[in-house]
Amino acid sequence: MSTNNKYNETLPIYKTEDGVEFDLLDLKVSLLYHGIRVDDKVYDAFEGKVRLSKNPFSCNAMILDEQIFCSLSRTEQETAFRLTLNDGKPVITHNNEFLTEISFPEKTSFYEQKTSSGIPFRNLGVIQGLDMLAFACLWRCEITTSGNACGFCHTGNFASPEHSLDEMMEIIRYAVEESPKTKMLQLTAGSTFNPEKEIDRYVKILEAIDKSIGIEKEPTMIYLTPPSDLKQLDRLFDAGVSQIACDMDIWDERLFEKICPGKAKINTRRRYLDALSYIAEKYGPNRACCVFVGGIEPAESLIEGATFLAEQGIVPLPSPLMPFGVNQKVLAEMQPFSLDYYRKLRKETAKLYQKHNLIVPGTYGSDVCLSRDIWLRREILANE
Repeated sequence: MSTNNKYNETLPIYKTEDGVEFDLLDLKVSLLYHGIRVDDKVYDAFEGKVRLSKNPFSCNAMILDEQIFCSLSRTEQETAFRLTLNDGKPVITHNNEFLTEISFPEKTSFYEQKTSSGIPFRNLGVIQGLDMLAFACLWRCEITTSGNACGFCHTGNFASPEHSLDEMMEIIRYAVEESPKTKMLQLTAGSTFNPEKEIDRYVKILEAIDKSIGIEKEPTMIYLTPPSDLKQLDRLFDAGVSQIACDMDIWDERLFEKICPGKAKINTRRRYLDALSYIAEKYGPNRACCVFVGGIEPAESLIEGATFLAEQGIVPLPSPLMPFGVNQKVLAEMQPFSLDYYRKLRKETAKLYQKHNLIVPGTYGSDVCLSRDIWLRREILANE
């Protein structure tokens, strides 16, 4: 991957012969929302040579303009985007018109490994972006199993296979020390009805990481169900966590209750706000984060929530909606897809990052999130 600093340059524009126009970030959110068809010849040409696999658990990604990682959201549904080959090079087309050439992350031996009991690494952890190791579904979401799932979620019924703490450390050691030499660790699991027990589990993981590689070696971010006893959060910071995210997803109260009924009824909006404020007040700015899912509520509402949190030193993390498998009734409640929506969101978020000196964790960013992409380009985006 190119190490040239392009972050302060104007975003590249891609145009088709029929007049369709995208800038770099437009293209990423469009691909995440609409998905992309992938010709088999792309896999035939590149699988095994780069980080590309037909196995969906490999968390495939493309690199746009040698600087932005974007999930390869392969779909068989109707979409204008296609990944194909042109003179042997991977290119994206839009309605069969050339849009841009892309590249893939370098091959890593990470996905060829198995734990000591034979579990493929890919079934537990994945590589996000260039150098983030993410454990996405450490345990099942109890809100989903209770019939109160968030309406946009398509992972709530999934959980990693049963595994030991030692096996988890095998994966982390390999990713950090062997390949691809990750620089950040992200721990995510389903929301539970007992956040204190959830914290118990995370503390054991953090202690094991410290014993295995040294917790200071790999900045670690945890996505957490907010506890009612806020002092429980101190245990995670005592164990070495870098940041904690308590994700509200939606700021608009009516939509929050309708789209996220379990979070609204069981965890409550108040608990999310209290936990985030507690972390910011006690541990300072940039230690608490909150994801908002773009494309669900009006941009003005999401920006209002992001502003409220940013003023306290809490980092808002906008993440674009990926609607695959989302119930049609839920989709009807959401905003129609619009590039103007995301352009407004990125500009106002960039202004918040600048004004309040907020730092989005990571290096090159995530395949599926926008926040680090915005943060790296905050100077040009704030002045769009």
